[in-house]
Amino acid sequence: MTAKDILRDLVAINTIADKDNDLIMNYIEKHFADLGFNVERRKNHDTGKEVLTAKYGDDPALGFLGHTDTVDITAGWETDPFTLTEKNGNLYGLGSCDMKGGLAAVMAAVSNIKLSELKRGLAVYCTYDEEIMFNGVKDLIDAQTEFPPRVLVAEPTDLIPMIGSKGLLEYIFTFSGVTTHSSTPIDGKSSNKNAVRFLNRMMDFEEELRKTPSPFFGVPYPTMNIGIIEGGTSINKVPDKTTVYLDFRICDSSREYPLIRAAVDKALEGLDGEYTIINDIASFQNNSDLVKYYEERTGKKGQPFFGITEASFFEGDRVILGPGPMTAHEANEHISEESLNKTVDIYTDIINKLCR
Repeated sequence: MTAKDILRDLVAINTIADKDNDLIMNYIEKHFADLGFNVERRKNHDTGKEVLTAKYGDDPALGFLGHTDTVDITAGWETDPFTLTEKNGNLYGLGSCDMKGGLAAVMAAVSNIKLSELKRGLAVYCTYDEEIMFNGVKDLIDAQTEFPPRVLVAEPTDLIPMIGSKGLLEYIFTFSGVTTHSSTPIDGKSSNKNAVRFLNRMMDFEEELRKTPSPFFGVPYPTMNIGIIEGGTSINKVPDKTTVYLDFRICDSSREYPLIRAAVDKALEGLDGEYTIINDIASFQNNSDLVKYYEERTGKKGQPFFGITEASFFEGDRVILGPGPMTAHEANEHISEESLNKTVDIYTDIINKLCR
């Protein structure tokens, strides 16, 4: 089967929020089992969803990783999102870009290889829930999965080798106060005022972080975003609870993470606030000898990825590389057939280089 044939089958399976997780894992399992891979599936007892690991041979030198879920259907689709539609050299369908196109390219590339001639093993990992909470890759981590020394994450990049990513540190803060009429406030006991005082301190701290740039990234310094502020029920009532959501995008986790933690603790002093960390994902930058190969093979300079992918959840030599254009999460999501075929060729070459 060609990559386009495989992509047609994958797009036809509704995996919005992992709806038909079992069906797509059945399809992927059969593909790799028919090629002689040893396939294992692990079910999460809370979600009922599964991750899949397919291995050929011992001591894998290379692993491919990709998620099977998609986002919901965006308004404005002009074709059936679950039918792969060809138009002007492009392949339209929900998940065709993010990231069933990459998965189809992996499956087609492996089919191209004379597996019996490989001197090193090969592994493929398929996950769920990447679009929301990364629970699939977390299941692999929790199972103490030993990833190969080189892992390629098949996210859409328009064939640009993405060789790094900022870290992510996400907080939920809760500030407490005492409810009174606005005409009789108690000093220091307005949860909203305490939240504002805290945020002012943190915005001053953010300016300090910018003084040590990291040129590798497009935005060459750490950033802080105030995502949500919730507090108060009436204009004339002092609020007793305020919730603030902050995220930090971090260039160098080893240097900046301790600074952020210390700044948060100091900024909270005297403000009746506490916090929960909901995500703590380290930054990474790939400086391995393979980066030059990826650049030469694609003809494109390595760059950092603009967001968080599953590559951020494990260590080792990681590259994010897949087809394009990058139309993820858009109406009329698509990739070009030319890019899909080039991706298959590049994946095939990488397998031969590292495993043969």
